[in-house]
Amino acid sequence: MEKSILFFAALIYMAIAAQAQNPSLITNRYVEPLPYWVDTITAQPEGYVMDAEGNVEISSSDGLVWLISAVNGLNGCEPDDFDSRTVRLTQDIDFGEIGYNYNFSPIGTRETPFMGTFDGDGHKIQRICQMYLRNIPPYHHYFDIGIFGYIRHATVRNVILDTTILLYSKAMDSAYYRGGLVGFADSLSVVDNNHLYHNMGYYSNIQEYGGCLVGMNRNSTIRNCACGDSKARFYTNEGAGLVAYNRSEGGYADAVVENCYFYGRFGLSFSTLYVAGLVCFNETEPNDNGKRAIVRNCHCTITDSFSAYKACGAFAAIHSMGSSIRNCYTDYVNMPFIPKMVGLNQGGELMQCYKYTNIDGEGTLQFPVTLNGTTTDNLVEALNLWIAEQEHPELYRTWTMVTDTVPVFGDYYIGIAENETPANEVKVYPNPASGHVSIQSAEATEVKVYNTLGQCVKTVQNANEISLEGLPQGVYLLRVTTKDGSVFSDKVVKN
Repeated sequence: MEKSILFFAALIYMAIAAQAQNPSLITNRYVEPLPYWVDTITAQPEGYVMDAEGNVEISSSDGLVWLISAVNGLNGCEPDDFDSRTVRLTQDIDFGEIGYNYNFSPIGTRETPFMGTFDGDGHKIQRICQMYLRNIPPYHHYFDIGIFGYIRHATVRNVILDTTILLYSKAMDSAYYRGGLVGFADSLSVVDNNHLYHNMGYYSNIQEYGGCLVGMNRNSTIRNCACGDSKARFYTNEGAGLVAYNRSEGGYADAVVENCYFYGRFGLSFSTLYVAGLVCFNETEPNDNGKRAIVRNCHCTITDSFSAYKACGAFAAIHSMGSSIRNCYTDYVNMPFIPKMVGLNQGGELMQCYKYTNIDGEGTLQFPVTLNGTTTDNLVEALNLWIAEQEHPELYRTWTMVTDTVPVFGDYYIGIAENETPANEVKVYPNPASGHVSIQSAEATEVKVYNTLGQCVKTVQNANEISLEGLPQGVYLLRVTTKDGSVFSDKVVKN
């Protein structure tokens, strides 16, 4: 009874917060069911264009709603999983003031999964406020809830959710999951370079868990994603700021959350059982293939203290045996009452994970870390050093401190792209170096030198010799453009 009263109060708070954004909102919409968008768009709209190969471009809110019917098999459509094809946004999608008065059904279910690539292309989805599923036809089936309900072997990337989102389920089964962007990411799916701003609420009348970004990440990868900003608040029964469940199951593949962050605060009840800043449950099912649940190179800044009855942690509430958390960092100024980075560690690996402070505006680690041969206590440098030592650093967005708040994403790591010259065809020597380095086997027209913060610290034109004198010791990236227009990159260690 106490929990119900507390969460009803939280619902009212969310309604008031949303009302501040949009004065025309009807606050009792959280109690009374609203009509579904999918029932209003019954024929393919102009904002949904399919080419001869089956790829789709979406340029309107009606077009995004039609994708629900196309994937789920509604409004006379045969279910289409979009396997090996791409759906792309060509402009920002704004549902307008009316968007707060309709429910958005999830794209993809376990019976009709989305298996293609959805590319937001950096566009925003705005005012798509509410996703509410209840036990009435034709929505009586159990669903995973999110903009995408269930994806398999799929990619969802480059989406900006700039909106208040409420996920509400009634009479749902606890085996189904809730996320602001994806309810269930399954079987080698990739959720990459997505950002959810502002408020996100998740509510249920039974014990379930929600993630601000993803509900369940099973045998899949979440990379370069962020949830929140200085004004964000995440309301939940139980859950986490990024992912509710990060689970490696059946020895099939690793479940990975990497190079991500959460920034905001939580709205919880006193009877909340489990909550975490990054991942609520980091779980590895025992297997002989060496597969595991991994959280790495992430940070979280929680702008208010939070707690849970059973387990509460900055990185994970439950961290199971065989799982790994590495090179993760959390603010300790705003969370003085969080005694643990992991609420309940059941034998999982926890390595080079430290607290930090931004009082100085720089992000200073409580203890220094050593990565790629360099020791540092600077948070941004530590995050970028981890990227530089990866086999494919070009997959990751680098970090920068543009304000005195928290590290945020900059550009992608400048590495060797598909059209660039392989580094083994052009030599940089000596390496390591203390003074000068030379380019061999090619004539350089431009050489740019980047530090581990992603900053260009030197540019040399029409020269094959570059001086590193005056630069601090550490790892640098040389991006070389040759006379024939080829480009290559290589790492150099400065002694």
